[in-house]
Amino acid sequence: MATVTVDMRFCERKSRITVTLRDDGDLDLHIDTDCDSVRAYCLNLGSIITIEDVTDKENSRILDPKITEPLTMTCMTPLGIINAAWLELGMLSRSRADKVGENTMVFHPEK
Repeated sequence: MATVTVDMRFCERKSRITVTLRDDGDLDLHIDTDCDSVRAYCLNLGSIITIEDVTDKENSRILDPKITEPLTMTCMTPLGIINAAWLELGMLSRSRADKVGENTMVFHPEK
C-alpha cells in the first residue's frame, strides 16, 4: 500500500490517495478528500486502476479529459494518483520517497 497526500493550498483542499496492488495486477484506489470536484472525478474514474493507467499517458483513464472534467487544469490529484501507484509498483524508490518527504511547487512573487 502506498499513500500520497495532495495539499492544494491555493484552493485550501486536501486529498489523501491510497493505492494498493491487487493479486490480478490492477490497483485499488481510495481517495479521501474535502473537495467536491475531486469527489466527482473519483466517481468518473472508479476505484480500480490499471498498470496502463499509470504508464501510458495517451491512454490513461487518470488523465482522460472526459474523466478529469470536474477538475481544474491546475489540480494535482491525478499526478498524486500516478505517484502513489508508481510507489506501490516499485517504479519510484520508497526509501527515496521517505527521504525527500515531498515534492513542492513554488509560486514566486512578481518583482
